[in-house]
Amino acid sequence: MHLRTLLALLLIAAAGLGGCSLGDDDSKPSPLIPGPSSEDAEADEKLGFPSTATKNTIRVSGGDAAADAAGVASAVFPGTSDSTRPTAVVLVEEDDWQAGVTAAALMATPIGAPLLVSDGDELSEVSKDTLERLNPKGSDLSKDAQVIRIGDKPARPDGYKTAVIEGKDPYERAAAIDRFFSAAKGKPSTSVVVASGERAEFAMPAAAWAAHSGDSVLLTRKDELPAETRKAVAEHEKPDIYVLGPAEVISEKVVTELKKLGKVVRIEGDTAVENAIAFARYDAGRSDFGWGIEVPGYNFTLANTGRPLDAAASAALATEGVFAPLLLTDTADALPKPLELYLLSVQPGYEDDPGQAVYNRMWILGDESQVSVGAQARLDQVTELIPVQANAP
Repeated sequence: MHLRTLLALLLIAAAGLGGCSLGDDDSKPSPLIPGPSSEDAEADEKLGFPSTATKNTIRVSGGDAAADAAGVASAVFPGTSDSTRPTAVVLVEEDDWQAGVTAAALMATPIGAPLLVSDGDELSEVSKDTLERLNPKGSDLSKDAQVIRIGDKPARPDGYKTAVIEGKDPYERAAAIDRFFSAAKGKPSTSVVVASGERAEFAMPAAAWAAHSGDSVLLTRKDELPAETRKAVAEHEKPDIYVLGPAEVISEKVVTELKKLGKVVRIEGDTAVENAIAFARYDAGRSDFGWGIEVPGYNFTLANTGRPLDAAASAALATEGVFAPLLLTDTADALPKPLELYLLSVQPGYEDDPGQAVYNRMWILGDESQVSVGAQARLDQVTELIPVQANAP
């Protein structure tokens, strides 16, 4: 599907997210893209179904993470009026998945900045066009910056006021993001997630939670807690520390060090797919930490572990009325069995009136190289509302 057609469809879908216009249109209007007529020989392809969407799924069909990030930003922030424009946009470098995961916290209140992807000194056309259309208003929490660059590699777009969060490596940049966001909120978060800085597939689910909650994500090596991370956790003053991943990803040695800084809980799954499911299920109970999704009635996002920056691209879908945790697949062709079983366990049903039921919806990140149409069709099946028989065994 042509990218312009994709973005147009996402803007249509986003109308339900952003609400009605308040009449404060200070931004450039989006170009009108006419739909295909019934006589168009390519009408079926241009319409894009069932790949673009099914009754229970919608796909952000980017060929890379930069396109996915632009699509999500357009869906969450239509940019058609002042009230649907973000205050700022975060820029991360295309090979820095760690920055994407940790900077996802900046999507949370009070900054609410979607993420775009930079290609060195230049922005790709899709990132450039999306930034121009969003026309960020400037965040008074970051000295009126419209663009917040993570590290010194992302482009510095002309005509925009920029801020930079620096650090010599991913661990130092994560700690700097934590300090920046704590200052913006006026205090550090009471919970932090410690994720792997080496195994992207196990760290990916932390991005959605950070965007949803504003809890900081800090990084560690498998067998060594970096000094920058140790210092950052200590600045939270005995927080609840949630270690994301099994011992083969973050060792017990690191957990022992973290226990000196706060209460530690490990959330884990043997595989990256199961790890994401464990995070989606987890509920701390005594606090506000955890998605706790064990029943129907939720949005979800799905990304492939082979494209880790899609975790950051999708994180805005954990905010702004969608509030979707990130689930993962490690194959494009079919749903991994643990993922299928989890979605079946939370599949919505109704007894008498479907109008009184709750619904699930799945946002898919990436084109068919990431999640095939066949896998999407199965996702549609396991998320659809189905009739159930009362008192069935």
